[in-house]
Amino acid sequence: MDTNVLVFDTYEDSELHSQAREKLEEAERWVLTGIVVHEYVWALRGLKARLSFAREKVEEYLLSDRATFSSDSQDDILYATRGASSYSRYNDCLILSHAKRLGVHLLTFDADLKRDAQKLGVPPL
Repeated sequence: MDTNVLVFDTYEDSELHSQAREKLEEAERWVLTGIVVHEYVWALRGLKARLSFAREKVEEYLLSDRATFSSDSQDDILYATRGASSYSRYNDCLILSHAKRLGVHLLTFDADLKRDAQKLGVPPL
């Protein structure tokens, strides 16, 4: 899962809130990676959310019955460092590596990440 799904789900006034909520409810399992959780916290900080709110939301997602946390493997990191065309693409490559390694669908609203996932054989959700 990509960070943008969590951000859109969190804020009801976001343009893709309904779609994010719907996709999360449809999914049997959510795979959350460290980079997604970190990006989510940083996004909440950028949106001026209180730290206590960020804590609550992270716990809500991580402790959900649907959530599985996936730690970075050495191969995930190597894939990301070798595959990233820029620093800004590193996080996406790391998310893709997890999805490929675990054989899961990728939930994202990022068109570039969707395209890269399809090239890698990771189906979108």
